[in-house]
Amino acid sequence: MKEGALHREWSLWNQWVLQQKITKTKLSGHCHKTKPDQPVSEKLLYDAYPPEKKPEKIDQLVNSMSFRSFSKNFIALAAILYILFGGMLRSFQKSCSEGGQEIHLSNIQHAIDDGILQTSLVGNQSLHEVIDIPYYPVFNLSEPVYNKTLLSHTFGLSWNKPVLVKYSPPTNTTFNRVALTLDTTVDGVQYDRLVHVYLNNNEIWRSSTIEPAGRLSHSRVVKDVTLYRTLFEKEGDLLIQLDNLVTPKLTGKFNVTLTAHYYNDQNEARQLPKFHPLTPSKFGVEVPPISYDAKVSVPLPEINANTTQLLMLLSTSGNSAEEFWYSNLLDEYKDQFLSNNRHFYGHGSCRVINVFVNGIRVHSTNPTPYIFTGGIAPSLWNSIVSTGAFDLIPYRVDLTPIIPLLWDESAELEIEISNCIDDVDSATAKSGIGSNWITSATLAIWEDETIDFSYGDIHSFDNSTKVKRFAVNPPFSGMLTQILKATYSNTFLTNLTHVFKDGNESNLLYSYENTIKQTSMIVLTKNADVQTGLYIPSSNTSIKVIGDDNSLLKDSQSLTNATLASKLSFLTPLLPKEIPFHVDLSLSIGSAAYKDDKLLAERYARENGTAEFTISPNGNHGTGSVLHQYTLRDKNGSTYNREALSANSTILYDNVTESIAYSEPLIDILKSFVDLDCPSTEELNTLYNALNTEDSQAFIPEIMD
Repeated sequence: MKEGALHREWSLWNQWVLQQKITKTKLSGHCHKTKPDQPVSEKLLYDAYPPEKKPEKIDQLVNSMSFRSFSKNFIALAAILYILFGGMLRSFQKSCSEGGQEIHLSNIQHAIDDGILQTSLVGNQSLHEVIDIPYYPVFNLSEPVYNKTLLSHTFGLSWNKPVLVKYSPPTNTTFNRVALTLDTTVDGVQYDRLVHVYLNNNEIWRSSTIEPAGRLSHSRVVKDVTLYRTLFEKEGDLLIQLDNLVTPKLTGKFNVTLTAHYYNDQNEARQLPKFHPLTPSKFGVEVPPISYDAKVSVPLPEINANTTQLLMLLSTSGNSAEEFWYSNLLDEYKDQFLSNNRHFYGHGSCRVINVFVNGIRVHSTNPTPYIFTGGIAPSLWNSIVSTGAFDLIPYRVDLTPIIPLLWDESAELEIEISNCIDDVDSATAKSGIGSNWITSATLAIWEDETIDFSYGDIHSFDNSTKVKRFAVNPPFSGMLTQILKATYSNTFLTNLTHVFKDGNESNLLYSYENTIKQTSMIVLTKNADVQTGLYIPSSNTSIKVIGDDNSLLKDSQSLTNATLASKLSFLTPLLPKEIPFHVDLSLSIGSAAYKDDKLLAERYARENGTAEFTISPNGNHGTGSVLHQYTLRDKNGSTYNREALSANSTILYDNVTESIAYSEPLIDILKSFVDLDCPSTEELNTLYNALNTEDSQAFIPEIMD
């Protein structure tokens, strides 16, 4: 039996179930997130939570989820880190990884070789509702003018068997807003799977499913898809992909209903784009239009002369060996703790999504650290899923600065997921990344019918890349500290002239600046029995458009940041072949958008939880508690707050309130992640709180050496 990092991998039992040839090589498929033509893995699941584990008092539960308070040892640690690292450390939180059959962030098991015993609830059982707190909640919906069921299907043994249906818009109905509802019901035992919804080769929704844990479970998610309204206004092909496996022990079949709701909202007056799929299926409409490669190269279409804006909607997510990339070690250290049955994936803990056009890097993006419903410890997400698990929001890449390149038919676009190190390492043999990232892309095109023709060129562009790596692994210490920090910057100046049909001209100077930063840190002690991880990505993208008289016609800025921090500690097993562990987890995701120095909207989602989980041949089981907090503030000053607490598959409360404002604007917090090049006291405090006294006392002399 090998105990691994936060990842998903086959056990001998899994291979036997799927009638695969057992080899001595490592197989790294991830059940709902692997390339269809690769072997498919299965993950050990968990039993329903013991009712006796439910907390008696909510305040005691909340207190138990807090990290340790600040102590005097922090002063020494802060001073040392500040002097030695400068800007290599930032605010800290806890990250962890997968339940079921693996655990990522550090590693918990590849599999239990002799299989599992999984029991389901028997007799009458009520429907267990699993909810999300959406990062983009759907507000202000009027009564729909039309409702239509687009799909009602049971995904049983559906691997590589997506469902294709013909889509027709409602007749004799005027609508300008569209929302989709995804209802999913599943019983028995099953992994979390990915759901993809495609319309005319464009991926319009990607979601993870729930894990039923032996209970009849249901989820209902609503997503506003008005951006894609032009696709819903004409007939087309609707493809739904949910790769699922059913075996004697994986019994769960997903009953899925997808419903479209159409609205005619007088306040909806947005100019909407037309769409061009950049990653269409090469094998017909019945095959999903996605790629599983680290590099995706596609030709860009020749655009019309009246195009005013180009936006690429990029959907990509790490899976299999890349699902918990932020816990991966540098290649030279990934096997360091095999003698203690602690396995890690390689390629380092930094990932960046780079976009190139004709070899010019035009944009860089940090991946969002989504945690699926089987992630880290499944017992954390059985009532309220992690932020974004039901809606993996596509990354928005503004390609307007390269419009002149698209007047040439030879323009080529490349999407590359990099480990950062290879971008600055001149070595011939690159480390690359593991398997795999699932990627699709769509080009949104805005046009102005009053424009006759356009001309222009790219005046200048500049790229910079800085990557730092630091690792300390003293011999015979049972310790490892790894820090990776990356900064990517892309700037463009583009001249665009639009000639209108009435003879007037508009001469524009388009300024585009895109900067991302990323810090990841891993501290392993006790031969990797204790694993502390940190991942902090941030970005700042600004766009300015200057007119003929040097007037500022457009000034927009978007900021994002996230922090994922975790501490995973292996516990002493009480029974043979069991792997018990404790997890503290904190995840926050924030974003803000400004126009003309005025706030459009800012969002902040945070979850703070703790769990104990045991991987066991007698049935995996565990308990978990998570506090979810969400705040949204719009340009009018209205604030929407939601706070929910779940424990052991029960929602203890779910409160929604509205307030005028909060004391510390989120934008100030976000800007600090962009501007700071050194850790603040609060950030170092968070880092210190994730280390217990014994860890910190060992960590300080290690750094000093």
